[in-house]
Amino acid sequence: MFRLRYLPAPLLLLALGYLVAAPWLVAYRIADAVDRRDSRALAGYVEFDSVRQSLKDQLNARMQRELGGELRDNPLATLGAAFANVVVDGLVDTYATPTGIERLMRGETPVPGIPEPTPSAGGDGGQPAGERRRPFDEARMGYRSFDTFVVTVTDRDGRQAEFILSRRGVDWKLTAILLPLG
Repeated sequence: MFRLRYLPAPLLLLALGYLVAAPWLVAYRIADAVDRRDSRALAGYVEFDSVRQSLKDQLNARMQRELGGELRDNPLATLGAAFANVVVDGLVDTYATPTGIERLMRGETPVPGIPEPTPSAGGDGGQPAGERRRPFDEARMGYRSFDTFVVTVTDRDGRQAEFILSRRGVDWKLTAILLPLG
């Protein structure tokens, strides 16, 4: 005879299994939404404001590193630093889009100012269909902490981009992208 006291154990195991597997499921759902070019589905898994801020912080830090020594020696470099935010905003606008995220997930680098292929134009990015990688193809995935899950994608040149998923209650969201800025 089946007793109700045995019911909580399997339910608890199922709940724990879901909690552990949830970020992998979300990563695959993100990759699927990107592959289908479904911006609405992708928006459900990505905190675009958080991703934009993480990209902006990285690009601003890189600009400051590169201009750091020149700022002291060259008065025109100060003027260049003033325009750095405009450049950074343009780069962030390129990366923090569904198409930019798709290219990063495939191990490609979006290039500012170059129009992205559209699905009606073949959507192959100039690559033969056999060479085009699926989003998160050959990616490494794993927990960094209880609330942080990292998907690492390596491009053809060996540079790595990291996609950071953060726990939001029982859900997971893409909250940051760490670019291979060197």
